[in-house]
Amino acid sequence: MGKKANPAVIGGFVVGAVALAVAGVLIFGSGEFLKEQMSWVSYFPGSVDGLQVGAPVNFKGVKVGQVTDIKVTFDPGDDTVRIPVSWDLEPDRIALMGMPEAKRTEKEERPLAQILIKRGLRAQLQLQSFVTGQKIVQLDFFPDTPINLVGRDSDVPEFPTTPSGTEKLTKTIENLPIDELFTDARNTLQGIDRLVRNVDSQFLPATDATEETSRDVLFGRCHSGES
Repeated sequence: MGKKANPAVIGGFVVGAVALAVAGVLIFGSGEFLKEQMSWVSYFPGSVDGLQVGAPVNFKGVKVGQVTDIKVTFDPGDDTVRIPVSWDLEPDRIALMGMPEAKRTEKEERPLAQILIKRGLRAQLQLQSFVTGQKIVQLDFFPDTPINLVGRDSDVPEFPTTPSGTEKLTKTIENLPIDELFTDARNTLQGIDRLVRNVDSQFLPATDATEETSRDVLFGRCHSGES
């Protein structure tokens, strides 16, 4: 008589098979496994607070990729701390006018990306939600901005960045000479106060004299009328 099969082993095989089937549906069904990806790394000025792995990479509001990794790197040589943000671009989401809708390889896409970068294509952080504070990577054209690159040795090409309007405003406020502005404002208020006091000291006696003369004239008229 053959040996009985262990129910626990059979159950384990069944669970494993179901898990593999679900994973296969998720991976192949979504098409992520077959998509051509172009990897980049960017170093954004300022804080990346609110940016998370999985955050979308948008071009004029259209999702064309996503953030894949965020790290903190420290260089003991010059004591600098940098935050490389890795993200993948899906070239198939960007159609080229006048060209057939064919699958393009990364080798074909890199030269095109460099041309767009020279024409002003930059990456910047944008606030996705004021409520949650989450950020996204936004791609757009800024023709008048320089190509700022950190230039760290990496197997992944670097994509240039530019600060957003909010980051520029924050930096401007941080660079304002607050102490000097406060001192100037206080001196201005003190000058206005001295001017008002000086005007009061010059015109109040004249005002009092005018009022007294007016009363005398009024009373004189009253007495003349009675008589």
